[in-house]
Amino acid sequence: MAKDKRKWITSAKFSGVRWYQHETRKHGVKFDKCFGLRYAAAGRRFQPTLGWASEGWTEQKAAIELSKLKEAYKTGKGNFSLSEKRKKNQKKYLQEQEEIKTKEKESTTFSDFWEQSYWPTQNYKSVGSLGAESALYRNWICPKIGKVQLVRLKAKDVEKVSSAMFAKDRSIASVNYALAVISQVWNLAKRDGLVAEDSPTKKVKLPKKDNHRTRFLTKDEATRLFKELKTRSPETHDMAILALYCGLRFGEIASLTWQDIDFENEDIYIRDPKAGINRKAFFINQVREMLQRRSAEPHASAELIFSTIDGGKLVRVSKTFGRIAAEMFNEEVADPRQKVCFHSLRHTFASWHVQRGTDLYTVKKLMGHISFKMTQRYAHLAPDGLRKAVKVLED
Repeated sequence: MAKDKRKWITSAKFSGVRWYQHETRKHGVKFDKCFGLRYAAAGRRFQPTLGWASEGWTEQKAAIELSKLKEAYKTGKGNFSLSEKRKKNQKKYLQEQEEIKTKEKESTTFSDFWEQSYWPTQNYKSVGSLGAESALYRNWICPKIGKVQLVRLKAKDVEKVSSAMFAKDRSIASVNYALAVISQVWNLAKRDGLVAEDSPTKKVKLPKKDNHRTRFLTKDEATRLFKELKTRSPETHDMAILALYCGLRFGEIASLTWQDIDFENEDIYIRDPKAGINRKAFFINQVREMLQRRSAEPHASAELIFSTIDGGKLVRVSKTFGRIAAEMFNEEVADPRQKVCFHSLRHTFASWHVQRGTDLYTVKKLMGHISFKMTQRYAHLAPDGLRKAVKVLED
């Protein structure tokens, strides 16, 4: 141990008390003093530093502290060295902090975590997703489990949400969406150490129902729809061309820039799609003509192919499309799967391909499906496919 080079002065009034003077800093008219002790106990010598006069220490207070330490050594009660005392105080402080954290975890409700931790981190999601999640939380999740402590949330609590939604005739898809949101909140809480078990949503069983849209357009329906769109919303008409003839999602269309268009090779580069795998879509004449026409016109945005009036990115399909679809196709339709929406154009793209003999693997690639299961729902549109495959053996 390095030798202490400070010049300690032993107190003339109190045995065992000592001090040294600061070289420059003053306390009042005098230089500041640092007080310490020097004593022996249990066969060891202790020389702890207490603190400065500017912090309130005096020779008398130092003497009182020394007296307490000696008394602790004599009686065997308490700490006879400051280092031991500090260690125990630190241990006590850490235990208290751990108890505080535990109480905070136990008292954190679903709504507390939603508002403080979950919702502020969801900015990366689309406007549509944020709106849907917010509505589910506000109308169904918060009223039923908002006040439940996260660590006490069970499957029976989550079932209150699903039961309330079914009681108001909400679809299985909507209920599943609500449970998925609850699961996302839980998984974030698990990452942050507030909970340890798997999400209670895994224990909630819902009736299964195929919610995939089955409606696609005939050639005549598509012709009539495009004619109406061209008259009432030319912008939506052009977007619909990409959805029907390239199989693009609305979000992919809204994100397209002129840099993504390759007129020479007649393809479109789709960046960061929903499935997460970039891909290419390919031109046909209708697509080329539309893009060439738009490239020759002045645009609100020099970068985006489709944009808002001020050049920003579109976040939802024009309401005009919904009104036209309602007038032409949806007035007498009760089953949501049979209603025509903008996404029906992408569904039509895949359906027409299969009907005309395109194999499902190719359709999967064109659609950008992440799994083959998503593409298999179009298999019924090619009823002769298996029969033709077997006939190959006759040769």
